[in-house]
Amino acid sequence: MSDFAKNLYYYRKKRGLTQAKLGEKINYGHTAIANYESGRNEPSFDVLIALANILCVTVDDLLGVPLSDQEKVLLSYFRG
Repeated sequence: MSDFAKNLYYYRKKRGLTQAKLGEKINYGHTAIANYESGRNEPSFDVLIALANILCVTVDDLLGVPLSDQEKVLLSYFRG
């Protein structure tokens, strides 16, 4: 399973959305979300951006792109 598939599942659950509800928000069926979460399919760029917006995360969060050292420092400063 890809980082994207795991992260999509994690953030969807965190927001309290079912696959059907998330699919509805992007005008897709629940099977599209199930296929993304199982790693069978990957979304287009437009759908990836829409998913990130709906889940209130960045595309990097969904794709599993790690933060740079500078970003970690800034985030730590911001949270402090």
